[in-house]
Amino acid sequence: MNNSMDNAINPKNSIEIRKLIDTNNTIYTRNDILFALVMLVCGFLYMNLIRLPGLGAGVTLFAAIFCLSTFIYLKSGVIHQTRTSLLFFVVIVLSALVFLLFDNMLIKGLNFLFLMAAVIYWISLSTGRTLEKRISVYILGDFFHQVLVIPFSNFACCFSAVRTLIAGNKKGRSLLAGTVGIFVMIPVLAAVINLLIKADAAFAGVIANLHFSVSIDILFQIILGIPVACYLYGLIYGNRYGRNTGFVTVELVDKMAAAFRFAPGVTVYSALTALNLVFIVFFLSQITYLFSAFHNQLPELMTHAEYARRGFFELCAVAGINLAVITTAHLIVKREKVRVLQIETTALSLFTLMLIITAISKMVMYINTYGLTQLRVYTTWFMVVLFLIFAVIAVRQFKKFNATRVILVGFVVFFLIMSYGNVDGRIAAYNIDRYMNGTLESLDVKDLSGLSDAAVPYMYNLYLDTENQSLKTELKAAIEKTPGSENMIPHQKTFRDFNFQSHAAQTIRNLL
Repeated sequence: MNNSMDNAINPKNSIEIRKLIDTNNTIYTRNDILFALVMLVCGFLYMNLIRLPGLGAGVTLFAAIFCLSTFIYLKSGVIHQTRTSLLFFVVIVLSALVFLLFDNMLIKGLNFLFLMAAVIYWISLSTGRTLEKRISVYILGDFFHQVLVIPFSNFACCFSAVRTLIAGNKKGRSLLAGTVGIFVMIPVLAAVINLLIKADAAFAGVIANLHFSVSIDILFQIILGIPVACYLYGLIYGNRYGRNTGFVTVELVDKMAAAFRFAPGVTVYSALTALNLVFIVFFLSQITYLFSAFHNQLPELMTHAEYARRGFFELCAVAGINLAVITTAHLIVKREKVRVLQIETTALSLFTLMLIITAISKMVMYINTYGLTQLRVYTTWFMVVLFLIFAVIAVRQFKKFNATRVILVGFVVFFLIMSYGNVDGRIAAYNIDRYMNGTLESLDVKDLSGLSDAAVPYMYNLYLDTENQSLKTELKAAIEKTPGSENMIPHQKTFRDFNFQSHAAQTIRNLL
């Protein structure tokens, strides 16, 4: 084997190298073997550092270790980062820091999924294994390929790399066999020991002194981390060497898409025309009701809450139906009279945009009357994202541009804005400011107590400023979130759950 195999491999030579590897039943370089060991450590750290529902500094630490290891491994193969891959790497850094800085559990949960998707796509961009060299609609095929095909088709490579390290050493083989035997018996040992603990108090005391439960937890984390390591190594190793990366291609995706185009154009266009006519009649018949929010007026016999909620659910249902209809129409229609399809799609998108604008105006009216809540913030954000999607769809019908890239970049920007927007802190600050200046009739402390620790500093400032003793008592209970509190949030106990907002809130609780 020549010396180039000891270094990282250039993707431009991937076809030649892949043949060489396949012929020799997969040869692993020193870098490959070392990276396999690093991924085994990362698999353990994944199970050890990432704890639900905490999702704190442990996630940030794991992301830093994993991404740095991957970056070094790919760079050792003369795989240079492109401008796009570096941009995605910046997105990963920003996403990972959210867990260290903020405390909102919903946003951190969504951000965890976002972070995993960003990491997978960054790896495919770095190694040049995307179906197209640019961000396009083929990104859907990329994610299927990268999330399922490549990692699982190379799942055993991590074991093979480690086995290569000890295959030529008799003691190494014996050690490996013994280790496998111990890992296989761990579940049995844990079950037996737990039963003996319950059966005998003296034995339970001995085990407690040995801190056996902690050891068992670590062993289980090691066991569960092994498949995680195999998945990660299979993904990265497969992308680096182009191993089992040819299952999904542009031609295959196009062929599958063409197979769905079975509906005659007249059938699809007639259906779209009928739906657009329904929307025309709907808007004409409901014009006073739908647009009354622009004049800050309510329809008769309706409250602000009823008006805003009804508008939102109308939006969700209509937008969901319209997205499904547009997607299905473009997927199944035979490519004839494309101009008609463009007109129908534009009309449907414009109707949806009108309803989104109306719904946002309703939500603004609702917020002006009752203040902010998490649900109101999230639904407004969702409306804005929908507006972007339908606006891009409408413009794309008559002007050629990379619509997928615009939607993807727009979504990433909006998601990061929400992640770094300190939603719970802004909600508390907004409602308290309006209560103090008299534009909000009452302050719902119960709602504030349901927010994350991001709201605590704002409640504490009000606690210090107000002379209303009843309000002080409510605020103190909300800040402390005592065991009797309805929305108690457990205090963070380890560095894995640490974030700066919770740390600041705990400092305030200690002052109280």
